[in-house]
Amino acid sequence: MKERIGFVAIGQAGGNIGRLFEQKGFSVLYVNTSQEDLDTLADVKFMYHITGGEGCNKDRHKAKQLVVEDFDNIAQQIDLKLNTDIVFVIFASGGGTGSGAGPMLMDLLIDEKKTVGAITILPSRQESIKSQINSYECFTELIDIRRSAAVFVLDNDKGDKLTLNQELAEIFQQFIDIPDKHKSILGNIDKAEMEETMKAHGMAVITQSKEEGAAGLIKALNENSFAPIENDGIIKYIAISSCGDFHMTDITKVVGIPLDTFQTYNEDATVCMISGLSYPKTRLDGIYQTIKDSQDMIIKNLRATSELKLNSDVNFLNEFAEHGVKQQKDEKPKSKRDIMSKYFKG
Repeated sequence: MKERIGFVAIGQAGGNIGRLFEQKGFSVLYVNTSQEDLDTLADVKFMYHITGGEGCNKDRHKAKQLVVEDFDNIAQQIDLKLNTDIVFVIFASGGGTGSGAGPMLMDLLIDEKKTVGAITILPSRQESIKSQINSYECFTELIDIRRSAAVFVLDNDKGDKLTLNQELAEIFQQFIDIPDKHKSILGNIDKAEMEETMKAHGMAVITQSKEEGAAGLIKALNENSFAPIENDGIIKYIAISSCGDFHMTDITKVVGIPLDTFQTYNEDATVCMISGLSYPKTRLDGIYQTIKDSQDMIIKNLRATSELKLNSDVNFLNEFAEHGVKQQKDEKPKSKRDIMSKYFKG
């Protein structure tokens, strides 16, 4: 199953997550406008520096422009380096390169008949207003991509970002391993069903619980690394390898009734992916409100720096300088001969 999935890691945050997947044996292409960021990725296999890029400093427009101008080369690198059935684009929604390039690159790759999903990151509430604005703008574009595959939304409000990245890579690996490692006479999940689950449009989450039964899984869904699931019952697939006494209806009562479910069993821990969910509107509404609450103060600060006026009469020496200049202007210009002649008088 691993050979069917590849990752395009954009920007520094994308690169940090991509490296964790590469360490687990996945194919990853690292794409960045900053060569300095790429240089921090030790021992990775495939990197591409976007032509003309010198970093984007959280400027989404600059990132888009660079991708547009270099898309043919980027697409060629993806074709050469990632011979996979599904491509997940990894990027932080609040940054510059990833936030600006991520959604547009997804859309362009989908237009090239590829199956493309995403792993993206919401900024914590403590991050800058610029990060919040970038994130909200990024999601307005991401939500508008109607043909995308599953989108995993990490939420930096849930804890330390590096820890969240590790948790994502670990649980993704556990889910991918299900067809090969979890076998049961009661039922199995094959690779085609795994792919179908990952191709579902909308938000997706993967979680694990070592507690038996549905109660532990529901608790894990509320406490995992991803953005909170909307309480609207919108869902497409549940793929689950369950441990202990588990009834599917216990989970569907909480998350909604899916189009289909895929289930197998194991003796260690319940691992579950839910896909085709709504995007995290409640969390995004919170970001929007944070931006609006700060808007007046930000505008005031920007105006203060651009409209500040000081008294212009502080330099009283200007009057003498101007008077001297006026006198000089009134004088008849001297020729070089006149200047030299004064040295020969007398």
